Amino acid sequence: MKPLSESQNAAVRHGKGPMMVLAGPGSGKTTVIIHRVNFLIKEMRVNPNNILVITFSKSATEEMRGRFIGLAGGVAGVTFSTFHALFFRVIRGSHDLAPGAVLSDEERRQAVKGILYAMSMETDDEIVQSVCNEISSLKNDLINIESYNPASMGADEFRQAVRAYETFKENSRRIDFDDMLVKCYDMFVNEPDVLRVWQERFPYILVDEFQDICHAQYKCVSMLAGEAGNLFIVGDDDQSIYRFRGARPEFLLRFPKDFPDSARVVLDINYRSTEQVIRLCNSVIGRNKTRYSKVMTGVGRKGPEPAVIKSEDANAEAAEIGRRVKALISKGLSPEEIAVIYRVNIQSRALTDAFMNLNIPYQVKDEAPSVYEHWISKDIYAYLRLSYDRGADECCQRIINKPKRYISNAAVAAARNAGGGIIANLYVQKQLQVWQLTRVEELLRGLKGISGRAPADAIKYIRDVVGYKDFLEEFGQYRRLNPSGLMEVLDELREAAKPFKKNEEFTAHMERAAATAKKQKLGKINERGNEHRLCVLLSTMHSAKGLEFDSVFIAGAVEGYIPHERSKTEPEIEEERRLFYVGLTRAKRYLCVSVIKKRHEADVKPTRFLDGILR
Repeated sequence: MKPLSESQNAAVRHGKGPMMVLAGPGSGKTTVIIHRVNFLIKEMRVNPNNILVITFSKSATEEMRGRFIGLAGGVAGVTFSTFHALFFRVIRGSHDLAPGAVLSDEERRQAVKGILYAMSMETDDEIVQSVCNEISSLKNDLINIESYNPASMGADEFRQAVRAYETFKENSRRIDFDDMLVKCYDMFVNEPDVLRVWQERFPYILVDEFQDICHAQYKCVSMLAGEAGNLFIVGDDDQSIYRFRGARPEFLLRFPKDFPDSARVVLDINYRSTEQVIRLCNSVIGRNKTRYSKVMTGVGRKGPEPAVIKSEDANAEAAEIGRRVKALISKGLSPEEIAVIYRVNIQSRALTDAFMNLNIPYQVKDEAPSVYEHWISKDIYAYLRLSYDRGADECCQRIINKPKRYISNAAVAAARNAGGGIIANLYVQKQLQVWQLTRVEELLRGLKGISGRAPADAIKYIRDVVGYKDFLEEFGQYRRLNPSGLMEVLDELREAAKPFKKNEEFTAHMERAAATAKKQKLGKINERGNEHRLCVLLSTMHSAKGLEFDSVFIAGAVEGYIPHERSKTEPEIEEERRLFYVGLTRAKRYLCVSVIKKRHEADVKPTRFLDGILR
């Protein structure tokens, strides 16, 4: 292993008491942690069984354990654990929980989906996930549900859903990952004997990625450290990007106040990136105000200056990025050494389309549904399909009341059972009134209008003339959703449809793209985010954290995406800048930032984060 730097050595050789290590990107934080553990054992004579190393993911835990074994050889007994695994150990004995008692994320989603269905609420994947996220926020921040103002639905409905979810878990003797935090916190607060046992078990605690810690985790770790205070934390306030799940840089910033005797070391040498990349990153993050002041330096590695791509729109941008990626691969760079990073999942649509057309192997890291899997896309697909295939009964059932045409489920079922197509048979349903038949005729006229247009114009026609926009606005108002987010999916579909001339061609493309996305989700993913085959990684900035690549493209670096249009306050803008910083610092050698002139046919400006930095 390489010799330690002066600052790394100072952190490793810290004696007793609390220590805060501010570790910038590529500064060797894992190296410091494993050398620190080795120092505790070999030179401070600490029993390995009394050392706890906490990480945020299983992969990080295994990497840490493996690297420590490589350094220390046969030393055994050190506990490397995720937060959740540790909390499960604490609560398991008192709560009589079997290993299978913990709900997986998918099991939780299905349970919440069933509860929303029983409440006659919408149950599409996006809404179910938003409810799950809010339940997590409640618990991670230790918030009482009565004082919580949900964004996913009305307060009364949300409380009803949460109580039903808690009842489901109680009846099935299950818990979820967030319960581990809350139950462990409650035990430490209310059962001092239990806390004392664990304090004696682990008098030396090391925590990785401390900037990602939430309120409940911070409280539990602080109590676990106890009066001895041998708490060694490693983190970077400049990479705190998970406010939406309770993590805030404030926990790292207030650490010296909560632990007034704490020492501090700054790891400010970036061993990952070239001087050119580091210089740009310093210029970006240096404009944040709520941070520890630090300037990263390199080790003299030279490389090309960061490049800028300027394109007309997202389709042109994706095509240009694709051409440059292909050029890098043709020069011998492995695809797995290339990443395209963006702010929000919807941006992946243009990139996946372009990469499929250029036959570039790729993998989308995020598990969120692609644009083509979104329920709005399925509605638009249904309209387009019906415009040339009136017998597509499943499509008819999907959109018959989008917008409201007041056709009952019973009437639709009777028409389908009669055979020959739902729309044709609705005319002979005795239960329909004349005014309802008029609505059916309006649908037919709409389908005829759709069939005579190219796909992009057809989607606009569906939105404005058929009345789908009215349906979305009513749906958004009922669900307390921002209608702009719903309209954005429609706008993105219009952009996707522009290269196609016939509805049949675009629906075939939608089918292919959705099937590809589904296949990728079922594929086995390795720790880099890629399948075992070599491929370029497409990732949001959040999901790219912790990864590194030879070459990185930042797509859509414009206002509205980064910073996101929903971020208004100064703390929100500063987190957006940190997020941009995380994306930039993934690059080891080549960094390319892309801006577009138009987003969904509206003019946009380059991100303010590059003002005066790149031209």
